[in-house]
Amino acid sequence: MYDYVIQLSFQKEIRQKIQNIKEILKKNKVIDKERDWKPHITIDLYNCSNEIEFISKLDLIVKKIRAFNIKFDNLNNFNEETLYIEPFNKQKLYEIKSLFDSELEIYRLEHRKKRIYRPHITLCTNDNLTKAKKIANEIFEPFEANIKYLWVYNQNMDLIKEYELI
Repeated sequence: MYDYVIQLSFQKEIRQKIQNIKEILKKNKVIDKERDWKPHITIDLYNCSNEIEFISKLDLIVKKIRAFNIKFDNLNNFNEETLYIEPFNKQKLYEIKSLFDSELEIYRLEHRKKRIYRPHITLCTNDNLTKAKKIANEIFEPFEANIKYLWVYNQNMDLIKEYELI
């Protein structure tokens, strides 16, 4: 388990655009095993029993991050189990991930340290993506988004803090 998850997100219109795709999948009876998060890109999961300590470290890190634009032009999947929207220009996301990895190293979950970071926006997680891929490919259109929020949630999906990136 984890204490916190850090996520990047977009302006409201883009979140709604992504949510609409997820809703269409649901209306077409595509089962989604994913937790009901708002559209986002996960940075990582962390453990820290002292919330004040953790947030104070985040406050310093977030001062180093600016809002930025990114293109999303492709649907892809992980192991035929997770359908996602893939960012085209990932370099800035890798830089942010690297910053968090170095600054929050002591809080990172051990089993995630070996994991390759693949930034993405999950549309659904399912044992059989055939139907989901067909529907999503019919309605997906490439878009550009402004990454302008950083969210910190606890394991109960309570928003602990929202940062608006400048």
